[in-house]
Amino acid sequence: MVNLRRKAVDNLTRVLDVFVMLLTFTFALYLHAPDEISATLYDFFSYKLSLVNFIAIILVIWGWLYLFARFGLYEARRFSNIIKEWFDIFKAVTVGVLLVGAVSITFGRYHVRQEVLFIFWVFCTLGTIMERWIFRQYLISLRTSGRNLRHVVFIGSGRRAIELAQKIMSRQELGYRLVGFVDEDVSHDRTKGPKAKVLCTIDEFPYFLEHHVVDEVYIVLPVNIYYEKIKDIITICQDLGVVCRVPSNWFEIQTLKTTPFELDDEPILTVYTGSTHQLEYLWLKRLIDIVFSFLALLLFSPFFLIIVLLIKLTSKGPVFFKQERIGYNRRRFKMIKFRTMVVGAEEMQEELEHLNEADGAAFKIHDDPRITPVGKFLRKTSLDEVPQFINVLKGDMSLVGPRPLPVRDVAGIEKRGHKRRFSMRPGLTCLWQIDGRNKMPFEDWMKLDLEYIDRWSISLDIYIIARTIPAIVRGTGQ
Repeated sequence: MVNLRRKAVDNLTRVLDVFVMLLTFTFALYLHAPDEISATLYDFFSYKLSLVNFIAIILVIWGWLYLFARFGLYEARRFSNIIKEWFDIFKAVTVGVLLVGAVSITFGRYHVRQEVLFIFWVFCTLGTIMERWIFRQYLISLRTSGRNLRHVVFIGSGRRAIELAQKIMSRQELGYRLVGFVDEDVSHDRTKGPKAKVLCTIDEFPYFLEHHVVDEVYIVLPVNIYYEKIKDIITICQDLGVVCRVPSNWFEIQTLKTTPFELDDEPILTVYTGSTHQLEYLWLKRLIDIVFSFLALLLFSPFFLIIVLLIKLTSKGPVFFKQERIGYNRRRFKMIKFRTMVVGAEEMQEELEHLNEADGAAFKIHDDPRITPVGKFLRKTSLDEVPQFINVLKGDMSLVGPRPLPVRDVAGIEKRGHKRRFSMRPGLTCLWQIDGRNKMPFEDWMKLDLEYIDRWSISLDIYIIARTIPAIVRGTGQ
């Protein structure tokens, strides 16, 4: 019965998706040529006495549904984030519009021009998002009114099982009805969790599952103790066609996150820390890095000659300073800067260690005697950092990320947790540079780097870049 309802929902969603696609395409044709709408539509959709037209329409509809399926838009989304669904719709419609354009050209429908496809893309994206949102609200209203409920059983009645049951049952829009708990200890304390009884022991659960209505099973047992029994329960659920869910944070580590994928039909669970956006949107971060760094190098290129002349005329030595830094996952690379110190400054650092004003592993002297007059200006205005856009373009660095540390500073990091900062590509700027620049204690600096990794998103990068520009203008560098 549940499978039949699921198929009915899927089929209705497919019909609505195709309806929105045809409606918005018709609307795009109408906006482009309102006086020719009848003839244009008949020419595009007519299949009478024309096998070619019929094939074209079938290809568009089949391709549209195939693309939506490939982007996971017909999978169960009770737990999915609505923003993620909208982004999936955006991707599916974008590729679908390209398909419509290709089919139109292939079958000689040259009246479907670029402006028609653009209008179609905009309105179809918005229309599909609205259609899915309305349909989602309809399903939520059914579930909150007690219809289309799924009967759920929790294997385990410990703290984690009770907390998870409370979270799930507090969200009425998910449409769950708690049947009860299954555990070795049949004396379930109802005062600690949802009011539900212990149904049976773990050994008795196979019999219970075969003779009662159960739609989903949540296994919340210590994997190190119950590994074999967990495996048996999953097998039983698989044999009976019952959905089985296992919380993936088995180790109960606060920063731990997981995501599944398949490799040649082999299910793989990825365990990682940091933002949930990292695995999905890092490609966009890299694309922004490439475009922005390329444009920045073009913009600053006229000033390069002036800076080069100032460095050459005021001190001996090379124009650029290259220092080995520790980057993404401890990869070493040569970070490029305009030289702001005298030649041999690194060799002089050991003699100046007693003047170090920074705490922790960092090294900083307010009036560093090694800095040249021009170098002091370049540092204050952050112009010495401009050549690092080359590092960004090469992929050694990013526009935003934890600042890359010298080998000497990395060797001085004592807390292992601070080294998680290397799990993100180092950047030109980060949270600590907009919140305190060079006046921040080392411990707070590391905390902000880790906070950035855990909170990372494209919008956060844009926010940091926007806040960094005023800091540079104020000349608070050192």
